[in-house]
Amino acid sequence: MVPYDKTEHLYTLIHKINRKLRSPKFDLTDQRLLPPITKVQWWILKSVWDRKQCCAGDLAKTIGVRPATMSQMLDRLENAGLITRFTDAADARMRIIRLTDQGQNMFHKSESKFVQKLAGPLGYLTPEEQQFLIMLLEKLVKQFPQQNND
Repeated sequence: MVPYDKTEHLYTLIHKINRKLRSPKFDLTDQRLLPPITKVQWWILKSVWDRKQCCAGDLAKTIGVRPATMSQMLDRLENAGLITRFTDAADARMRIIRLTDQGQNMFHKSESKFVQKLAGPLGYLTPEEQQFLIMLLEKLVKQFPQQNND
C-alpha cells in the first residue's frame, strides 16, 4: 500500500467505527435505550458539559457551523429541555448556555451507551493490543494542529 492508500484506508476505518458507534443499527436489540438525539446534538451537549457553561459563538466555532445555525440547534435543545440559556450578569449582550439536569442525564446516558458499544468490539483485542491501539491513537492525535476545543 502506498502512503496515500494507507491514509485513505485509515480514514475509512475511523469513519466506519464512528458510524457504527452512532448508528442504532449497531445494536438492534437495544434500540429503545439509545438516546433520541442526533450526533451533532450530542457534540453540543458534550461541549457544554466539558466547559460547564459557554456561549453560542464558542459552540458554533467548536462544532463548525454558522452562528445562525447554532442558534437554531440550541432552540431545539432548549425546547427539548436539555439546555438553558440566560443572560450573563457581567455582559448583558452575552447569553450563557448550561445543561439542565435532563441534559446532563441525556449526555451521561448517551456517553455510557457509546462506551458500551465500543467495549464489545474492543474486547476482541488482547489487553496488550488495546493498550497499543490507544497509545498509537494518542500519538496520532498529538500530530494534528491544536484547536480551541481540544
